[in-house]
Amino acid sequence: MKQFTVLCLLAILAGCTGSKRADDSPIAEVADSTSQVKEFEEVELLKTRTGHITASLSVNGQPCIFLIDTGGGATIIDKKKKKAFGLESSKTSDYAAGIGSASPLTKTSATFQVNDYSIEVKDLYLMDISFINAEFRKNKAGRVDGVLGTDFLDKYKAVIDYSKCKMYLYVRPKE
Repeated sequence: MKQFTVLCLLAILAGCTGSKRADDSPIAEVADSTSQVKEFEEVELLKTRTGHITASLSVNGQPCIFLIDTGGGATIIDKKKKKAFGLESSKTSDYAAGIGSASPLTKTSATFQVNDYSIEVKDLYLMDISFINAEFRKNKAGRVDGVLGTDFLDKYKAVIDYSKCKMYLYVRPKE
């Protein structure tokens, strides 16, 4: 019986991993068609000394370094960058959960530049992220201006290729 259980477990695990040819694109699985694969924009990622990954995009024409947070529910910009990025804001009844804040968040919107494409991001939050930067500084890992959360990553069909340190985003307008 023990051997049967082990064999069943191995069969299940083999089915989960699947096989992939080396020349397959990591975005082929999320694209609706082969032609759509070409419509993803490649974004270089930087792995910090702490093992986190960051992406450099621009927000309202200003360079912005984002921490990639695949478990974070919202995209956030450091409230200290509000003026530098020319952001307007409005109060919300939303609170940050899981990132050390108990104060209400303020909402904003901005234009992000991803390579040659501008996208309007309407559901951004402003929040003090100095605690993140304090940890990064302590570990000589640089600084970040914001956090890209799952809301952004999901909307733009993000695919992260950790081995190549690249992210692919579907940001091109439909023609």
